[in-house]
Amino acid sequence: MHINWKTKAAFPDYASDVLNEAFRLRISEATDDDLLAAYLHWIEGCVAVDFIVATHHLAEKIQAELHHVIDTQATPEVSPFPEDHDRARQELCSRLTRSHRAATEALERAHDAWSQMSGRTVHDFKNHYSGGSDAASGVLEDVGVLKNQVNQAERNMLNALAVHRDEMHRVALLEHQLEQFLNSDESHALQDIHVMSPAAFEQTVAGLVRRDGLHVIRDGGGSRDLGADVIAVTPDNLRVVIQCKHRQAGLGKVGSPDMQTLNGTARPEHKADIVVAVTNGTFTKPASDFAYTHDIHLLDQERLQRWATWGEPLLSVLQISTNTHPSAPAA
Repeated sequence: MHINWKTKAAFPDYASDVLNEAFRLRISEATDDDLLAAYLHWIEGCVAVDFIVATHHLAEKIQAELHHVIDTQATPEVSPFPEDHDRARQELCSRLTRSHRAATEALERAHDAWSQMSGRTVHDFKNHYSGGSDAASGVLEDVGVLKNQVNQAERNMLNALAVHRDEMHRVALLEHQLEQFLNSDESHALQDIHVMSPAAFEQTVAGLVRRDGLHVIRDGGGSRDLGADVIAVTPDNLRVVIQCKHRQAGLGKVGSPDMQTLNGTARPEHKADIVVAVTNGTFTKPASDFAYTHDIHLLDQERLQRWATWGEPLLSVLQISTNTHPSAPAA
């Protein structure tokens, strides 16, 4: 066997001269097959170790992104877009979890391949690399398959982050539009509504209906209003009858007697297609139960904020679908 001792490859340098000499002697006595097998074995080891390190770093990176989402991407306590925040966060968590699972599975299999390869180091592994096409099998082949899995996991992670970034940018634009709307005259803060008189509250509700693009027929009630303080017509000719119940400081509740009165007049007397009761306070459970049974839509303080303050259209807040939707000022 001819050894090129001028090669640039560096041999291990041991502290013991005896060990160095023994190592060089062993190399000089090696056959071509011995050296080729040792070289292939070393290459497999390098590939396996590099792959394990890279995959471990990827798994840690995905895990860090996942923790970041869980720890810092909580939905704002008060937001017009809670579903957007929740949906984006849940989708990102799901996709990152799948990517992390794929990376950790590949890491475990790579460790198994490394263990099998390491077991051959102390044995005669020359026969492992003989046999023509079988020489390419083993760790290199296993890592090649796993690398495809890890590359896909990394692509999935990057894609998930990009999609989430775009979604959060979309929500940020909506929140910016909302901020501009909140500073306009079309937005009515709850604290301002709470100190209104009942008559002013009715006028405000009528103004909000106009803002949504409905045609207002009646914009205030009275002693003979028969439960209809505001009457309006949607662009597709649906008649909306609204009863307004103002509560000072937003602390009072609306009971079932008011709902019974509204139910007795809204459709028979006012020919309503959509019946709505709105308050800056809340509704009692009996009132809510009665309204649900008789198809009366309730707009309490929380929903009123969405409509009056944030600019979401009334029919959208009430989850009523019509052929023509009014445009949301803040959306």
